[in-house]
Amino acid sequence: MQEGATLRPLGVGDIVDRVFGIYRQRPLMFITIAAIPYLLLVLVVAVITASFAAGAIVALAPLLTGDVTPETLQAERFLPVLGTLVAFLVIVMVVAIAVSLVQSASLIAAMAARYMGRETTVGAALGAGFARSFDLFVMGILATLAFIGMWIALIAGMAVAQQWWIVILGVCGGLVATVFLTASWMVSPAIVILEQAGPVAALRRAWALSTGNRWRILGLILLLSVLQVVLSSLLSFVLLASFATDQVVQLILQQAVNLIATIAWAPVYWGTFAVLYYDLRVRREAFDLQLAAEALPRAP
Repeated sequence: MQEGATLRPLGVGDIVDRVFGIYRQRPLMFITIAAIPYLLLVLVVAVITASFAAGAIVALAPLLTGDVTPETLQAERFLPVLGTLVAFLVIVMVVAIAVSLVQSASLIAAMAARYMGRETTVGAALGAGFARSFDLFVMGILATLAFIGMWIALIAGMAVAQQWWIVILGVCGGLVATVFLTASWMVSPAIVILEQAGPVAALRRAWALSTGNRWRILGLILLLSVLQVVLSSLLSFVLLASFATDQVVQLILQQAVNLIATIAWAPVYWGTFAVLYYDLRVRREAFDLQLAAEALPRAP
C-alpha cells in the first residue's frame, strides 16, 4: 500500500492535511473529475435555453425592466410564457442536482481509492459516481424529509403552546437537533459509495459510526468552511485586483473566479468524506488492525 494508506486515528487537522496531500499527488485528475460535470451542466443549460427558454425570457423582459403595458399583462400571453419559464427552471434544477450528485460521488470514490493506495482513473471514478448517484439522491430526500418533519413538529408544538419561552426553547432545540443530525449523517455519502449501501442502511450506519465523534465532525465542518471562505476570498482578491478595473470586466472575472474556486475546492470538500469515513472505522471498528491482519501471510 502507498504511504497514504497507513491508517491510524486522525485529528481534525490531520484529516484535512491528508486530503490536501492526496490532492497534490494527482491534482489534474481530481480537477478533471470535478470539472467535467460542471461543463456538462453548462452545456445542457445552454441547449435547453436555446431550445425553448430564450423566447420566454424575451417575452418577460418588459416585466424585468419595468416597461409594462396592458398587452404585456394579458393572461393569454403572460401565463404560457411564465409556465415555460417555470418548466425551464425546474429542468435546470433537476439537471443541476443530478450533476452535483455524480460529481460528489465520483470525487469520494477517487479520493478513497487514492487514500487506500489504489490507482484509479477519471473514467473509473465518474463511472462509480454515476452508478451510485440515484441512491445518493434517495438518501438526500430521506434526510431532507427528516429535517422538515422535525421542524414541522416543533412549529406545531410551539403554535399549540403559544408561549414565548416555549417558542425560544423550540427554536433553540430545533437548531441543536439540526446540527446533531448533520454531524450524525455527514459520512453517509461515503457509505453509499464505498460500501454500496442502500439509502436507509447508509443513514443508520453513519449514525453508528459518528457515535462519540460528533464534536470532531462538527469541528471538521467548521474548519472546511473557514478554509473555503479564506481561499475563495484570497483567490478573488488576487485576480480581481491584478487584472480588472472596469466593472463589466470585474463582473465577468468574478463569475469565472467563482467557477474556478468551486471546481478546485470540490475535491477537498468531498474527499474529506472519504478520509473521515475511514477514520471513523479505525476509531469504532479497529479497521487499521483488520487490514494489518489481512495483510499477514496465511499458514499453508
